[in-house]
Amino acid sequence: MKLARARLTPFALPLRTALTTAHGAETARRGVLVELETADGRVGCGEATPPGGFGAETADVCLARGAELCRELLDAGPRPAELHLARLDAAAAGPCTRFALETALLDLCARKRGVPLADVLAGGRATRRSVALNALLSAATPEHAAVEARRALAEGFETLKLKVGSGSPAADCARVSAVRAAVGDEAELRIDANGAWDVDLAISILRELDAEELELAEQPVAAGDVAGLARVRAAVLVPIAADESAADPARASELVERRAVDALVLKPAVLGGLRAALALAVRARAAGVRVWVTSALDGAIGRAAALALAAALPGPLPACGLATGAWLAADLGHGPEPKDGCLDLCEEPGLGAAPDRAALAALATGPAVELVP
Repeated sequence: MKLARARLTPFALPLRTALTTAHGAETARRGVLVELETADGRVGCGEATPPGGFGAETADVCLARGAELCRELLDAGPRPAELHLARLDAAAAGPCTRFALETALLDLCARKRGVPLADVLAGGRATRRSVALNALLSAATPEHAAVEARRALAEGFETLKLKVGSGSPAADCARVSAVRAAVGDEAELRIDANGAWDVDLAISILRELDAEELELAEQPVAAGDVAGLARVRAAVLVPIAADESAADPARASELVERRAVDALVLKPAVLGGLRAALALAVRARAAGVRVWVTSALDGAIGRAAALALAAALPGPLPACGLATGAWLAADLGHGPEPKDGCLDLCEEPGLGAAPDRAALAALATGPAVELVP
């Protein structure tokens, strides 16, 4: 593979409405689009859109460090894709930067082989061609949450995830109860506290919600509190999942070894790439810990990469958090869209998504960085 050009474009994706979590309210997502072009004209794309609350690098750091790494890859000259990936693995870089460059390289590999990226990750035909999704609910009142839930059910979603932790425990419980009453037993219901509670409060709230038959509670306590997660898991009936706690591969491994959680949420952008997330999934599954994939409110390129990972994962897969494109008022391009609560894998070679030039120009927050050997 001979890399002939790299382009890095900073952008901002406005949200349709502010998303409020325990980390605060977010109105836009800032990131960097990475494009790597080979001498024969193929272009591979990757996206670095750092999520808040995960300790990842900023979009500005992604742009600066990404440009440095692209320069190193260009100057390395023609070499097999595996050597480019190995060079990237050995480089000092933040997880989102690494995710973007790795995705672009893997996109090129898949395009050259003429297969979807999911098949490259799986080392053959991917496990599934369609991935079930959860709908994300964030309405602030019980009444609005119930409306949101019924709308999601009508759109074909069979798993709903409700953000909690930004209001009072009583208000959170009221919203959960309203959603359960609205959908009955027609949908699984998850909650996500984004680490907002301490151990005692988490135990108290989750015991109070026993009657709502939650599928799981995601990140009830702070990311670094592995012992706290284990205490909560031992004290309640609701299965416990780690999201922010699973952002660091070493800590995620500790969660698995200590059996501190029942499930891990895989965000390839914060785990440093698709291959790292896949390796973690295999280790977790071997220890009896469930896994699924979510986006981090990425643009179309990042979501397509996460979909490829979800499709490639072996074994059963709970509903994944990839139905987040509707939160964006504008996007980088076109990718797979949810239908009947699922995302179907694009059968075209590569990532299955590409930037729209007009959209990218409108969303860019500065000039693109252009690099050649």
